[in-house]
Amino acid sequence: MTLGLFNDGHQLHEALAGQLGLNIGNLVRDRLGAYGEERRGTLRLSNIGRPDRQVWYEVNDPNGGEPLPANTKTKFLFGDVWEQLLLLLAKAAGHEVTHEQVEVDVGGVKGHPDAIIDGVVVDIKSCSSYAFKKFREGTLRESDAFGYIGQLAGYVHSLKPGSEGAFLAVDKVSGSLCLLRVSAEELGKYNVPEQVEHKKRVVAGEIPDRCFEDVPEGKSGNMKLGVNCSYCGWKHKCWSDANDGNGLRTFLYSTGPVFLTKVERLPNVFEVGAAPVEFEF
Repeated sequence: MTLGLFNDGHQLHEALAGQLGLNIGNLVRDRLGAYGEERRGTLRLSNIGRPDRQVWYEVNDPNGGEPLPANTKTKFLFGDVWEQLLLLLAKAAGHEVTHEQVEVDVGGVKGHPDAIIDGVVVDIKSCSSYAFKKFREGTLRESDAFGYIGQLAGYVHSLKPGSEGAFLAVDKVSGSLCLLRVSAEELGKYNVPEQVEHKKRVVAGEIPDRCFEDVPEGKSGNMKLGVNCSYCGWKHKCWSDANDGNGLRTFLYSTGPVFLTKVERLPNVFEVGAAPVEFEF
């Protein structure tokens, strides 16, 4: 077991330690440099599992979404570092790790799978505790907002068609690990070549219909974005017709921001961008 290395006084091979340092150094250099560049809209295997309209925005309007705040960029960087660390631990524990970030191509759409571990195509995900539960409990299939299974299907089709794949997930808060296997039958349902051709037609055409409908916010009569839309960087453009053409209204609840598409009853919480209340004395 990989985590068992922390209990047995394992002596890490010097070559592995040196490679980890080199990989992380290069990773930080490349990521920091890339953050100063404009995003390029490219269809990749990592986004073929996402909804059509979101992919259209990612490819045709890559710099038109919400700018990533520094803390989000830091979070993504830590995710990349976790990937390097887990691959190192897998090697140190005696697992066979091959095909790290090898470039693959399906119909001209490229991708870079994380690795093949012990003969299984594995995609590594670093998660919040909430997201980690989906991998640990196997409920990702019912709520795959980021198209992770479609992404894994693309990688498996490229490297080991007709085989199973797996997610190696780490809880960034607790440090817990879990492996979620996805059967060959389930991955085969995505029909990767057909999905790639479909997405190529989508991004070459007019913007598709919205991916999801808004949902009720309790019993207030207000309507809000669901989870899938809330995490999309193009939600304000996509829902610019909300609230009678005034766009989304963002309210900061104790559980996080809520994006309202219709306000029947004003929430008793701070609204982002609202004019300050004036008092008479």
